[in-house]
Amino acid sequence: MACSSEVADRKIRLFNVMKTFVYLVFTCFISTGAFMGALYSKTPMLLYAVGFGIWALFIWGVYRRMKKNDERRSMERQFSNFMRANRRQQRY
Repeated sequence: MACSSEVADRKIRLFNVMKTFVYLVFTCFISTGAFMGALYSKTPMLLYAVGFGIWALFIWGVYRRMKKNDERRSMERQFSNFMRANRRQQRY
């Protein structure tokens, strides 16, 4: 049986995956509109910049979320190791 912290961690991970998927869908819609608009525009460079810029923002956001999750997992692992060491010292 999973403990409550593992269940909460799974829910957080699932929420992050769903949030990333929603961002991906919005990014696809915005960039598709920008690139299609660039086909018939007199000044397509602005729309190309919007299309590629939205992808850059998406990738940057994914990178930030992954980095934050890695830091959180590292802190949890360090805390777990600290508590395990404290428990061993209290026994002896």
